[in-house]
Amino acid sequence: MHKLITTLFTFIFFCLTLNAQINFTANDQVPDYTGKFRMGVNPGYHGSDWEDEDLADIAAGEAGVEAFRASLPEHFLVQWGYDVQIDEFEHYETVGMEDHVAFIGYPSDQHRQTTFHCPGHQSELFANLYLDIWDGGANGTPVNEDNYYARYVYEMVTRYQDYVKFWEIWNEPDFDYSGNGYKDPGEAGNWWENIPEPCDMSIRAPVFEYIRMLRISYEVIKSIDPDAYIAIGGLGYPSFLDLVMRHSDNPNGGQINNDFPNKGGAYFDVMSYHAYPHIDGSLREWNNDIGSFEYSRHSDAASDGLLQKQVDYRQVLDRYGYNDQTYPAKKWIITESNIPGIAFDDEMGSDEAQRNFVIKVRVACEINEILQYDLFALARKKSPADAYSGWDAMGLFHRLSDITPTGEELTDQGIASHTMTVLLADGTYDAPATAALNLPANIGGAAYRNTDDSYTFVLWAKTETDQSESAAATYNIPASMNITNLEKREWDFSQTGDMDNVSATGINLTGAPIFLRSTSATVNVADQSSLLQTIDVFPNPTHRYFQLSVQGTAAAELEVAVLNVIGEVVERRSFAYGGTTAVYEFDSADWAAGTYFVKVRSAEGVAVRKVVVE
Repeated sequence: MHKLITTLFTFIFFCLTLNAQINFTANDQVPDYTGKFRMGVNPGYHGSDWEDEDLADIAAGEAGVEAFRASLPEHFLVQWGYDVQIDEFEHYETVGMEDHVAFIGYPSDQHRQTTFHCPGHQSELFANLYLDIWDGGANGTPVNEDNYYARYVYEMVTRYQDYVKFWEIWNEPDFDYSGNGYKDPGEAGNWWENIPEPCDMSIRAPVFEYIRMLRISYEVIKSIDPDAYIAIGGLGYPSFLDLVMRHSDNPNGGQINNDFPNKGGAYFDVMSYHAYPHIDGSLREWNNDIGSFEYSRHSDAASDGLLQKQVDYRQVLDRYGYNDQTYPAKKWIITESNIPGIAFDDEMGSDEAQRNFVIKVRVACEINEILQYDLFALARKKSPADAYSGWDAMGLFHRLSDITPTGEELTDQGIASHTMTVLLADGTYDAPATAALNLPANIGGAAYRNTDDSYTFVLWAKTETDQSESAAATYNIPASMNITNLEKREWDFSQTGDMDNVSATGINLTGAPIFLRSTSATVNVADQSSLLQTIDVFPNPTHRYFQLSVQGTAAAELEVAVLNVIGEVVERRSFAYGGTTAVYEFDSADWAAGTYFVKVRSAEGVAVRKVVVE
């Protein structure tokens, strides 16, 4: 457990960092992530009876939460002192929560801009953003203390760097009052081709000033902790990301010059976004034949909706070279997301869908390299009888604000979350083993390798019917994996403790994920053959054509499937591999831009390669 910084260490640190300005940006490097995937939560405020430590106790101990998405606003730290949350973060570690997200900003009244960029709306941002960031220690810190945002970031990060892994700059800076954020290129006022007015956004300031905050955050935080991650703050619109990527922090139209040498992509490591499938349109599609929407309001479509959001943002990042080609690729987190436990109007919502969703989302995140998923929220805002919107019916616990600690009650989603964390606690997502499962299109899931070299498989039948979680499928673990028996646990295992022994063949699946642990110590995933070690995809990324190369020693029949990020097969082909070097060409002209997985199967096993289509 981390200890408070001693006076001596503080003095030494101060001396070492007086002039510790950095000479790199995210165009040069993004730190490797060595931590584990974490299921986090937005804790919220639940009344004076609930201290932050109480919330951490029930979140980790009863719902399996592994991290908080905390908030450290400047106005709060100025009022109560910068050390005010140290004890709380220390306590989070005692209950097993680490690598938190903290969203930051929100100035005190004395440090807020007095500018009104539009009538009736004062800027929400800090004054003096464009003063020099550094002053070489002239006023006791390496940053310019008259640059209020730089001083705030410095004071905060020196204290909380051991606890926070992801520094998220503002919460939803692109919250849109104009209705233009969602528009496509070519539509009047869209953000892809136009610069929004300050009053269009929740920051009530020009977008260049938000990019300035990214730049200050990056320079100051990296000077203190080079391994920290700076995240663009919880976005809702890819068009806003495009705004940041195509402009600098220059207040004169975001132009590049010697004083403003980089566009916004240089000043963050992590793409953080928000996704609420029940309202963002991902569960419906217009059908001209019937003159109305067709809906897919079930947990698999909701999980797929999160991944489609990632595809949308990735396309923007790829367009500007952030794909490990021109510049390092960004990391990924989702810091707000959920579906309701109660349906309102034409939205989806049920306890069953909500509990299935939280498990399926974790699997989807790990498959798609999303490092942390922060659920909204820890507890529901209202009781079922009092709820009047889907936002009231999201949470791992039922309403907390009218009860005291020890009176809390988990929702079904909270039970499922705890089960998931318990059963996957010693597991690591295993892509080769997942590929070896050779799951058909109607079955979802993944394989996790445990510390004792056994495996846990999370499997379910994919839901397909609107407003229904009903689904059914039968599945056999491939014989090549050398498994005969499995321990089966269901979503409520954390409450019931029930476990059944089942055969590895004829496994009955429903829309509710189950957890199957192999009882054998090792599992053969057949991924060590010479053939599967010598396949490659190039060029990668590609604009249209790419080639799959195979080089081995044994002839084989190859089955190749190309899947998109939500598991749909976009192309399937078979080849008779003759045992010498072979190259097979693919044409992606009819595919949407995004990430795809090329799965190659032979009698020797399965291998997967990722390809990005621009």
